[in-house]
Amino acid sequence: MPKSESDSAKSNLLMKHLFILLFLASKLTAAENSKPAPPPQSFVIGLLPFLEKNVKEDVYRNVIRLLVEDLPLNSTLAIYDAFGLKSIASVTLPNARVFASPKTRANQFAGAVRDLKAFLVSDHPRPANARLNFEESIQVPQFLDFLAQNLPSTNSPPAVLLIGSPLYQDAKEPVFSMMDGYFPSDGHLLAPREKSVFGSDGSASPPLVVHWVYFADPWLNDLHKERVTRFWALYFARRGSQLAALSGDLPTVLHAFCHPRGESSNVAAKYFLDPEQTKIEMLRVSRNVDVADWLTRDSLQTAQKPPSIMVGPMKIGIRWKENVDLDLYAAAHSGAETLFFQHTRSPEGYYYKDHRSSPGREYEFIEFESSVDIRQVEAMVNFYKGHCPGGARGEVRIEFDGRIYGAPFFIEATGGNRGRSGPGQEEFWTPIPIQEILKLKVATAAVR
Repeated sequence: MPKSESDSAKSNLLMKHLFILLFLASKLTAAENSKPAPPPQSFVIGLLPFLEKNVKEDVYRNVIRLLVEDLPLNSTLAIYDAFGLKSIASVTLPNARVFASPKTRANQFAGAVRDLKAFLVSDHPRPANARLNFEESIQVPQFLDFLAQNLPSTNSPPAVLLIGSPLYQDAKEPVFSMMDGYFPSDGHLLAPREKSVFGSDGSASPPLVVHWVYFADPWLNDLHKERVTRFWALYFARRGSQLAALSGDLPTVLHAFCHPRGESSNVAAKYFLDPEQTKIEMLRVSRNVDVADWLTRDSLQTAQKPPSIMVGPMKIGIRWKENVDLDLYAAAHSGAETLFFQHTRSPEGYYYKDHRSSPGREYEFIEFESSVDIRQVEAMVNFYKGHCPGGARGEVRIEFDGRIYGAPFFIEATGGNRGRSGPGQEEFWTPIPIQEILKLKVATAAVR
């Protein structure tokens, strides 16, 4: 064959192959374009402004990686200050192949990256409260209210990532703060919002899938962790949302946050609200399991002589067997703050309620950690709830000057009055004659 004819044949063959490749490429492009777009997804991050510097750096790196690599196409991400309740940055990832490139995302979202960095490096003023520590505290109830007002409606629940401590703190209403082992009773979840920050105002809340990561170890012990986890799981469930994770493992939580359409756990599934636990109170888990041994021990030899000092730290507690609810009230002196289930901390000490609340082993006590004058301490017991034919009986125990004193108490009423006081309520209350129990005065009929 002449050389010119050979070259022509090769050229025709190459053109044929080129047309085939172009045809196949067009088919592949058409097939790619005909694929249904992934459903839109909404992601929300709630950040805390008071994190430690090393924690902020870790958060920054992981959130940037999330933004430029891990978030799916056809999604939105909004980043908020979960304490100050304001927007930090927001981005939209279109359903376009070009946004699968980390380089493209980094270029397009440079403004959001700058805003996030500026927020994290800024020195944010903290609320002033001598008894609280706001290093990692998130205003969760307020933040969820904020999201309810600012999140656009979506077909699927937004995935929410909370970064901060699960121990709620409130400078305006410190009685609701979860410091020193305190956690809310189920009564808060059943209450209206005007009575508890954890209550409901009756308005509809958007359903959310919540992933929560914290740093360091905020727990006193395993029981404390279980009680706080249970409370938040039920809290979100009451709002129509789901607590999918509460963990100190940032990479694991971030992975679950980025893949909300995969299998996610529901922490609340194993917990149930106690409808009988209606009292709005803060319960406490102690670091020391023997913290109430002086009060819970059945076999106890009480002191028979008065103490050798009149001023010092003091514990006063009550115990009873009937399945009723009795409450202890005490103040260091007549002008001091009264400690009880709705006011659990004062400058002098704290109130402690048995976390088990099991019939036959009921107790609660008040510890004055600062020195008090035992001649000025005032205390009373109230029959709060329940029914007890013949009146309610129990035992008072006082720990002072290294000795334990005890005496029985009696309340005439056969049922509770839910803490009401004033004229006509006397039968539901009994004073605790502290000086008589401590052998400073001759006993009277006040303690029976």
